Amino acid sequence: MVADPILMARVNELVDRFNRRSMDLPDGLFDRRTQFFLNGTPFEAMLGRAADDPLVLMIARGPAGYRFAVKALQHALPDAQVQQGDATEPLTPADTVTLSLRLSGHARGTGHVIHVAVQVRAALGANGVVFRAEADVDPAVVGILREARLRD
Repeated sequence: MVADPILMARVNELVDRFNRRSMDLPDGLFDRRTQFFLNGTPFEAMLGRAADDPLVLMIARGPAGYRFAVKALQHALPDAQVQQGDATEPLTPADTVTLSLRLSGHARGTGHVIHVAVQVRAALGANGVVFRAEADVDPAVVGILREARLRD
């Protein structure tokens, strides 16, 4: 099944902007409370401070959280590109949409070729805004990205 056309237009726009290295976001996709997860771990936990720390919440959630993660990813993979696959349709506005993505690029400093499937589950609120986004990526690839991110 195909997900809601408005949501998919926003996702398509987000993918296009990512591939153009833009940090702009489509209106109405995330709000300031949107929480992000990588392989089950919330971004707040990855920052090494208390999850309820106001500074952590400010940089790990919503549009700032998205930009924080994308900037790190684009540093690790300077030529990063995302291709979008299928999406499932939520049964109600508060349900979850699952998106299939493919991330590719060359790791900074090593040239290691990355070509990995990424499953993203987006939980939608009644207004169609994503309030929780969870990405699952092969842990070995996450390790390569962490190493590449540390290179200049």
